[in-house]
Amino acid sequence: MRRLLLVTHRSPEQDGGPAARWRAFVRYLPEHGWEVEVLSAARRVGASEFEGGSFVKLRATAMARLARASGPAFHLAGIRPDALPLSMLWVPRGAYMARRRIARLRPDVVLASGPPIAGPLAARLGVTQEVPLIVELRDLWAGSPAFDDGGRVLSNIEDWLLRSARRVIACTPEAVSDLAMRHPQLGERIVEIPNGFDPAIKSMMPSGSSGDRVPEDRSRRILTLLHSGTLTPARPLGPLIGALADPRLAGSFRLLLHGHLSPASRAEVALARKHGRVQIEVLAPSPWREAVGRMASADACLLSQARTAGDQTAVASKIYEYLALGKPVLCVTDGGASEALLRRLQADELCARLGEPETIVAALLRLRDGAVRPLPVERLEPYSRQALAARMAALLDDVASS
Repeated sequence: MRRLLLVTHRSPEQDGGPAARWRAFVRYLPEHGWEVEVLSAARRVGASEFEGGSFVKLRATAMARLARASGPAFHLAGIRPDALPLSMLWVPRGAYMARRRIARLRPDVVLASGPPIAGPLAARLGVTQEVPLIVELRDLWAGSPAFDDGGRVLSNIEDWLLRSARRVIACTPEAVSDLAMRHPQLGERIVEIPNGFDPAIKSMMPSGSSGDRVPEDRSRRILTLLHSGTLTPARPLGPLIGALADPRLAGSFRLLLHGHLSPASRAEVALARKHGRVQIEVLAPSPWREAVGRMASADACLLSQARTAGDQTAVASKIYEYLALGKPVLCVTDGGASEALLRRLQADELCARLGEPETIVAALLRLRDGAVRPLPVERLEPYSRQALAARMAALLDDVASS
C-alpha cells in the first residue's frame, strides 16, 4: 500500500461541500492501493458554510469588515481582500508540520489541495525535493476575479507555487485552459480531475423525498426552489427574485434559502419580503447530511454565480449533488463553466443569465410546466467520486513511479 500525504487547510472531516471531495477520496483511494494521511488545520479554524456556530459567524463578520476597510490598499496592490484570508496565518505552522510529517511517514507523494490556498503554500514551503508534490486547485486563485484585481502579485506567487509541482490538478476544462495560458511552461503537467458527487449521497435521502421522480402536474401546486450554501454579492438573489415577481409566475414558487447569507443577501431578502410578491424562507446553516435531505425534498435546486465569483472557470460542487439527487438545476450565471457543464450533460434547459431577466422567467416557466427531461443516470456516472478516485489513484501511481 502506497502512502499519500494530503495537505489541506480545510479538514476532510468537516461538514459541507468544500470538504466533501477529499472526504470521499480518503474513503475510496485505499481500494486502489493508496492510504491517505491528512495534515490540516484544526476543524473549527476552517469551518465550512454548513456550520453555523458562533465562531464561524464571528469570522465571517470580521472578514467582511476587514475587506471594506482594506479594499483601497489591496486594490493598489492589484489583489482583492479575499485573496489573503485569515487562513494564511496557518502557512508557517502548516509548513513546519509538513516537514515533520514527511520525515516521520516517508510518503510516496504529497498532494496539496486548495482553496484555501494556505494548504498548497504550506506544502510548497515544507516539501523537500525528494518527495514529489502535486498541487490541486479546485478553484483558481491567481487569475480569478474573486481574488485577483489585475496585478502581478498573485501570479508571481502562483508561478513559484507551481514551478516544482509534478502535476497541477484543476477541476474544469476551463480552469485547465486558463492555467495553460498563464503557465505554458507546465505543459502536460496540468490535468483535469473534475469535482463530483459521492454515490453514498443516495443513502442520505429521507424516506418519501422526490428523488428523481418528476411530479405529473406541477402547475397546480407551489414548487419549492432551494438554494443550499452561502449567498454573497457574487452569488446574487436579486435577478431571481425579480423574475419570481413576474405576474406569469404568481403563486408558483416558494424560495428556500438554506445556509449563510451575507449582509447584501439578507438585504435582498428583506426588500423582497417588504414588497410581499415572493414567498421566501431562510433556514440557518446545518450539518451537511441535513442539507442533503433538504435538497432531496425540494422540487428544484438553484445555482447563482456571477463572473466575480469565478464563474468563467469554476463549477460549484453542489451542482453535482443536485443532479445526483435527481433535481432539476436552475442555473443563473454569467454563462461560464457551470452552464458549460450542464450543456455537456444535455441538462441545460434551465440555464439563464444574470443580466437577462427574461431568460430567468422563461426557465422558471419551463420548470413550472414540467418541460424538463430527467438526466439519465449513466450520463452522470463519470462524476461519481468513486470513479474519480480511480482516476486520482492512476495519477498518483504515475507520479510515484516517475
